[in-house]
Amino acid sequence: MTQQDPKKKLLLLTPDFPPRRGGVARYLSLLANKFSDQITVIADLDSDWQSFDPSATYPIFRMPLLYKFFWPRWWKTVRYLKSVKTQYDTFLISHVLPFGTAAMVANVPYILFVHGMDIRLAGKSARKRRIAKRVMQKARIVVTNSQALADEISRDYGIGSLVVYPCVESVADQEFQPKATGTTNLVSVSRLVERKGHTLVLNALAALRQSGRLKNVHYDIVGTGPMYQTLKSMTHELGLDSIVKFHGDVSDAQLTGLYSSSDIFVLPVSNDPVDKEGFGLVFIEAATHAVPSITSDISGVNEAVINGETGILISPNDQDQLVNAIQLLLSKEEYRKQLGESARDRVMHKFTCDDQFKKLEPYL
Repeated sequence: MTQQDPKKKLLLLTPDFPPRRGGVARYLSLLANKFSDQITVIADLDSDWQSFDPSATYPIFRMPLLYKFFWPRWWKTVRYLKSVKTQYDTFLISHVLPFGTAAMVANVPYILFVHGMDIRLAGKSARKRRIAKRVMQKARIVVTNSQALADEISRDYGIGSLVVYPCVESVADQEFQPKATGTTNLVSVSRLVERKGHTLVLNALAALRQSGRLKNVHYDIVGTGPMYQTLKSMTHELGLDSIVKFHGDVSDAQLTGLYSSSDIFVLPVSNDPVDKEGFGLVFIEAATHAVPSITSDISGVNEAVINGETGILISPNDQDQLVNAIQLLLSKEEYRKQLGESARDRVMHKFTCDDQFKKLEPYL
C-alpha cells in the first residue's frame, strides 16, 4: 500500500494466531499490528481468546475454519471467502494446505504466507505437492520467513518468493543497559519439545559444574510443552535445582524482563526433517536486549544468528561444542558484550517490522 492509496482493505485468515504461542502466531500478530488500520483478522477458535482479542487495535473474528464431518473439511473456508470476496482488496492467507487451497478455489486475490513445517507437510505425497504448487502459482506472491525456505521452494517447486523476516516492532535507540553483576544469566524461550535442545543445555551445565567451571550461573527456562516433566526430573537428577528455574508461560512484560536481565540466550535446536526451526524470532528478540545467542548451525537459523558476530553457532546435537560455547561466553565477558551489542545493532538496521513488512506494500 502507498500513501496515495490508503483505503485498501485486507483480510488475514489463519489457524495460528495469539493467544496461541509460537513463532508463526507471533509473526502474524506483528503483521496485523503493522496494518492495523486496514486489516481484519479471521482466526480459528481459541478458548483463551479473551486474553488477547480485547486489547487488539484491529477487529478479530473467531470461527471454526474447518468442517468437523463434511469433506473436504476446508470447504467451510471456501464458502466464507466467497461470501466476503467483494469486501476486501487482498486476502492474506497462512498455510499453503489447506487454507491456500481454499483461497485458490474461492478465487480471491491472495498473498500466501508459508513456513517450513507447512511446506514439508505439503511435500509428503505427490498429490499434495501438485496442489501446493498450484496454490503457490496462483498467489500474488508467496512470502517466506527465511532465505533458506525461499531457496527450498525455488528448488522443489520452481517458484520464486518474497523473504519477509520475523521482526520486532521497535528497538529504542538508546545506551545499552548494563547487566547485573555477580551472576551470569542464561535463558531459553520456546515450547518445551525435544528438538529445542533443552536436554543438551542441562547436560552441558552439569558437565561444566562437574569440571568446576560453573560458578555464579543461573538458567531460566521459559515455555510449556510435553517435555516439561522430563526436564524437571532431569534437572533434579543432575543436581541443578539451585540454578535452574522453570517459568512456564509468561506475559510479554515478564518476558521482556527476563531478556533484559540475561547475558546469554541458548537454544541448540536440532535439524528435524519436518518440524525444523525455520528462523527463530526468539533470537531476534534476545538481540534487542543485547543478548548474544548460542544455537545450531542449520539453514534458516544461521540467518538469525551470525557466527562470531551476533552469537555462536555449533553443530546440531554436539554436546562438546555446546559446553565449549557456553564456557567461552561465561569466561569472556568483553567478547560476550561485543556479540550482544553487534546483535542489537543488526536488529536495529535489518529486523524492525517497519522495514520487513514494508516489502509487502507493492503486492497489496
